[in-house]
Amino acid sequence: MIIKKNLTLVLIFCVSLCFCQKHGKAYYIKKSSDAFERELDSLNRQHPNSPLKSLKKTINDLNFTLTFNSDIAVYKESEAMGNDLDNSTSKELAKILSGYSGPTYYNFQDKRITFKKDIAGNIFLVTKQFSDYNWKLTKEKLIINNLTCYKAKTVITKEGRNGKIQALITAWYTTDISISAGPDGYAGLPGLIIQIEDGKFITVLDKIEFEKNKTLKIQYPKKGQKISENDFNALMKKFENDRNARSN
Repeated sequence: MIIKKNLTLVLIFCVSLCFCQKHGKAYYIKKSSDAFERELDSLNRQHPNSPLKSLKKTINDLNFTLTFNSDIAVYKESEAMGNDLDNSTSKELAKILSGYSGPTYYNFQDKRITFKKDIAGNIFLVTKQFSDYNWKLTKEKLIINNLTCYKAKTVITKEGRNGKIQALITAWYTTDISISAGPDGYAGLPGLIIQIEDGKFITVLDKIEFEKNKTLKIQYPKKGQKISENDFNALMKKFENDRNARSN
């Protein structure tokens, strides 16, 4: 009887721990890499009145929250706390340059990512799959915020002004937290992404809070035009070409 009672208590503890890990909020901050800061300092010396002068500080002031439950997660900018940078051009530029482009939703059942984008008042729900990232896992380990993290790499294609460019992405994830998501739309690893590096910017977990006794409700977006990431990029390129043609 004692053995059975102890086993029951262990099972209850494990179920409680599992529930706890699947409901909570992860808070992320951003910072620029040393290479980007050197590049920025060089530009500022050449152009002292450049709007990029305060970009480093603006990036360091950015905060984002990944809210998750067992089925869905959403990553978006944390609520403003009366910062003078709110809604400023500098802040919008900092968000875009550092990899954030709007609220991002993760469906753990379908393994689908949805980016909600507002383009001139038109809402687009841009979708891709977890598997699209094609991560390569390594055995390299690093301790970040007291969590044992493992290194993964992938190469993504970005749309630049001069065409498509390839970017190396490095992720550090922990298997201690079984949420297959992370900042800026990155997902598909065997645990929560603690840090993302893209060469110029680093997005890292600042803290995480678990909900022990309640489920966090997250509303998946329903209004908007559903479109694949490739089709959306092609559409944006067409808009840009049409605008350039009209200006000429």
